[in-house]
Amino acid sequence: MMAIVKMVGVKSCFVFLVSMVFLIGCSATSEPAAREQLAAQRGGSRATEAKALLVGNWADPTILKDGDDYYMTHSSFEYYPGLLVWHSQDLRAWRPICRAVVHQEGSIWAPDLIKHDGRYYIYYPAAGQNWVVTADSPDGPWSSPMSIGVGLIDPGHVVGDDGKRYVHISDGYAVEMSADGLQAITLPQKVYDGWPIPRDWAIECFCLESPKLTKRDGWYYLTSAQGGTAGPSTSHMVVSARSRGPLGPWENSPYNPLIRTWDREEPWWSKGHGTLVEGPQGQWYCVIHGWMNGYLTLGRGTLIEPIHWTEDGWFRVADHWPSAWNEPVRVEMPMSDEFDGDRLGIQWHFFQNYDAERFQLANGLLMLHARGSTPGDSQPLCVMPLNRAYAIETEIEFEGSGQGGLMLFFSPRVYAGLAVTEDGIVSSVREEFRRHGEASEPRPSRRVVLRIVNDKQDVRFYYKDDAGTWCIIQPSIDISWAHHNTFGGWYDVRPALFASGSGQARFHYFRYEPLEN
Repeated sequence: MMAIVKMVGVKSCFVFLVSMVFLIGCSATSEPAAREQLAAQRGGSRATEAKALLVGNWADPTILKDGDDYYMTHSSFEYYPGLLVWHSQDLRAWRPICRAVVHQEGSIWAPDLIKHDGRYYIYYPAAGQNWVVTADSPDGPWSSPMSIGVGLIDPGHVVGDDGKRYVHISDGYAVEMSADGLQAITLPQKVYDGWPIPRDWAIECFCLESPKLTKRDGWYYLTSAQGGTAGPSTSHMVVSARSRGPLGPWENSPYNPLIRTWDREEPWWSKGHGTLVEGPQGQWYCVIHGWMNGYLTLGRGTLIEPIHWTEDGWFRVADHWPSAWNEPVRVEMPMSDEFDGDRLGIQWHFFQNYDAERFQLANGLLMLHARGSTPGDSQPLCVMPLNRAYAIETEIEFEGSGQGGLMLFFSPRVYAGLAVTEDGIVSSVREEFRRHGEASEPRPSRRVVLRIVNDKQDVRFYYKDDAGTWCIIQPSIDISWAHHNTFGGWYDVRPALFASGSGQARFHYFRYEPLEN
């Protein structure tokens, strides 16, 4: 069936007009009363600080408990292959296992990873509608994407007591699904109005989204996001409602908002987009995302907070962390690559388009064919950084009339790096960053070693001379302003290899070195 509600371009703003009406007309609680009521909650909401599971742009997390195993995936936006699936057995040590989507039109947002009758499903929005991929194992292989025939964003799957399947979507709508979970069989119906945000709070928009459903002790819990996921530091929040049925009627939690950034001094901004999960020892948690204070260039990281269930059947942020969390979180992601295998490592992804014909791996080399006219529109090959400070390095030679190199990539119109031409000239390439002349260095060899140091958003650029000495190419730059609140698009700054113009680049290795613990 055809959807009657279509998604538009910018997430968190597509319900703007409806949101404004709601904020003006439905926030009936008086401001002094609201502040008094929430002052007490504020202490409870900040009883524990969120811990980071994944630093980088691992936004819109969805997590599945499957026996003793946990699986998680996130928005992958315009990077392909997309929907990287992670695995853990204790919620503290994570490793990537596969990518669920190779090709997809548009930008992949806010998925929901679930298991039903022994089969795994990932629902997600892209290109104006919602899609699903399926697999017999979280390790894949995953099916090709299938449209479920409904628009809006942020699908959340739930099964009723009668076995019927439903998908909740943004702005409080829901649809009934076919028995196989692949197609909506009803039009979207409004089932939830959200929680009335006090009028004087600093938010981006009302933006009711991220419906995630949990069944516990005869109750269906609807965990949602409100307030907008960017903008002011206090915008986003986690709210909860419950019902005896999968479609409501919904009763808002007296403890809303369960999680929120209350001021910009906190380490994580705009915390929200929560999913509940039971931990290995029966302790419950809420997995969320948030912007690292001062490092919006990284995008929204995946965070976790402990929760506890109250005697009246609601949940709140717990007042302490279980002792197991005294140990650091571990992420087993390979970042460097010697290109000595027969396939790209799981850390790699292309901007906008994955084309297996565009690259080859042979004899310890990655050969990348040029595309586009500039580094920005070359659809570069990227990795997601896991640190605030790091150095990246590669050895490259280029054949043809174009250029190849190493850069920090935000978007096709925001990037900075170093390029090498066929005759070995090294030059700085950048867009949107201030230029102080066009820096370039001739090299006697076509084979050049390049290095970029991102020292907590102060960035330096180097090449290695014949004596093996690193030579800096000025100007160095500040990249702290390269983030969504400046440019939009949900982009982040990522290390990237590129080849543009005509010809091909040969990369001998790629190395990523964290510069902090």
